[in-house]
Amino acid sequence: MRLTIGIILVVLLMTSCVNSYVGITYGRQQSQQLVPSMVVDMLLQNKISAVRFMTSASDIIQIFAATNISTTIRLTNRMTNNINKKHLAVAWLNEKIKVPANKGVKIVGLAVGAEPFSNTFLNDIPKFDAVASISLMREVLDEMDFRHVITTTAHGVDVFNVSKVPSETGFRDDVKGVMLKLLEFYNKTGAPFVVNMFPLHIVRDVLNCPIEFTFFDNMSNLTITDGNATYTNAVELIYDSVVSAITNAGYSTMKIVIGEIGWPTDGYPYANIKNAERFYKGLLKFIASEKGTPLRPGSIDIYLHSLSDENKFGRMYGAFQRHWGIYEADGNPKYKIDFTLQDRDEYPYKAKGIVSMPRRWCMFNGDTSNLELVRKNFNFACGITDCTPLEEGGSCGGLSEESKFSYAFNGCYQRQRQVKQACDFDGLGIITTENPSQDKCEFAVEVLALEDHLTANTEILLKV
Repeated sequence: MRLTIGIILVVLLMTSCVNSYVGITYGRQQSQQLVPSMVVDMLLQNKISAVRFMTSASDIIQIFAATNISTTIRLTNRMTNNINKKHLAVAWLNEKIKVPANKGVKIVGLAVGAEPFSNTFLNDIPKFDAVASISLMREVLDEMDFRHVITTTAHGVDVFNVSKVPSETGFRDDVKGVMLKLLEFYNKTGAPFVVNMFPLHIVRDVLNCPIEFTFFDNMSNLTITDGNATYTNAVELIYDSVVSAITNAGYSTMKIVIGEIGWPTDGYPYANIKNAERFYKGLLKFIASEKGTPLRPGSIDIYLHSLSDENKFGRMYGAFQRHWGIYEADGNPKYKIDFTLQDRDEYPYKAKGIVSMPRRWCMFNGDTSNLELVRKNFNFACGITDCTPLEEGGSCGGLSEESKFSYAFNGCYQRQRQVKQACDFDGLGIITTENPSQDKCEFAVEVLALEDHLTANTEILLKV
């Protein structure tokens, strides 16, 4: 009872004179998942009032009851293909939306798949009939009297033929027909157009502009003029490219929501903590100003991507996909960021109640007499843990070869909960209590994850 009252009191204090809202995405492809109650506490303490789950989150969503945090759940692309009949949709929506909503979870949106027409990073994800799937879910939700739950899907910027001049932006020829049908559906149902942005990639690989153009405090001389509009940063230019495309399609007043926007801290050129902090500082100051863009003045709603790193995310989409987190997987913030839009120069609240495993690391013992065996074990370890920081340009890419072996061995050892046998590696591993971290390369000690807490029947008490 005291916990519930405490949470409600915190939510009542979440007032702001800014009309824009800042939400966050929450994916759970991690080897060490935080206890859900800890995540709720992090969101409340940071005054984050909206979250977009990357899945249906059916195993944890009920913990959000009585928090007043607006939640959007996702029907994954693969599941979208499976749920293609009305009776299947009824069963899924009853379990994933009706049940938790009736228990007090504030579900405001259903994302039906994600980026169904991507031709870049997510081009290998399962495709689905977006119009049919979204229409089916809308029909069933209406019949279940959940008309307030918005149905839409997020689109990557790659559905547009983005140019340096927003007025010349339109939809790709191969998806123009279906995009016009979706715009008609969004307009009819009152749904926003949701766009996912990766400004660093667009500036570097699409627009071929200096990286400075990604930042709001752009220190280069580059500005882009389009008629009466002048752009000094990529976010405003990309946003107005979307505005231009949907306006030319006949929907000049359709609301636009940025469903994902962020800056990875590893696995991509210029992806590091310093740049991420700088980008977010400028972005959130811009959102707080509510000046909007040249083509769409006013408030903008965004979801930052994402809450924490996901070291089990598929590598085929790029190493950086594992490093979007504002937080490390253990609940510690990577850099300063102010979710309250007050431009405070401080770190956000970190997760409370975190219990780390003992400060032990698994290291390569230095025996290089059989390098074939060493590399075999290295590859084995990297098949279990995340070795993307070891790649060229990564935070650990500058390690010596032997240190890279140790990094992989330790990651595998931590992933397997520091079981002694997990540091054997054909006799090449040795356990140490001396921290082997170097410079910006951290040899992690993982936290007790969700399943560990459940097994130990640990009671987590939140002090909100």
